[in-house]
Amino acid sequence: MNLPKTLLRLLENALILAFVAMIVMVFGNVVLRYGFNSGITMSDEASRMIFVWLTFGGAFLVALEGGHLGMTTVVQMLGLRGRRIARLVAESLSLFCMGLLVWGCWQQSSLNMANLSPVMGVPTAIFYIAGLACGLGIGAINLVTLVRIATGRMPPDQLIIGAESEELAAFEAQQRERPRS
Repeated sequence: MNLPKTLLRLLENALILAFVAMIVMVFGNVVLRYGFNSGITMSDEASRMIFVWLTFGGAFLVALEGGHLGMTTVVQMLGLRGRRIARLVAESLSLFCMGLLVWGCWQQSSLNMANLSPVMGVPTAIFYIAGLACGLGIGAINLVTLVRIATGRMPPDQLIIGAESEELAAFEAQQRERPRS
């Protein structure tokens, strides 16, 4: 059994379940409000908290797969050395940003631990803890990648990561299909 893959699958399933719960709560609340002139009081607050966790959890999963938007077209024009430098700079800047995110979320969660949400009564720090977890996770990915680049253990085909925008991909596909005259 591969523990990292099992943990990744558990995270994906938890996010899916959270998304389904959020949809059920919001839809149920809309039906109750318009159909029966009532509602679930905690629905708005709980769905807002779930949405924050979904956003940060999704950002972590996409970072793990290397699927965030990138400048792959520009990086492909560089030679091997340029690609290594570009990836090193990108990972270093991302690590710096994750450090800022972790530091800020840590401070905000410390400040908001005593502030309770009005309906559910849970600490509002839960919003910032989601950012803290995401920042630590993506920061760990950045550190591992930086070590692999610095030690020369990253294969050249992994130096270019990121997804192009949908418009650029559609344009490139159109250009390939277009007959040359």
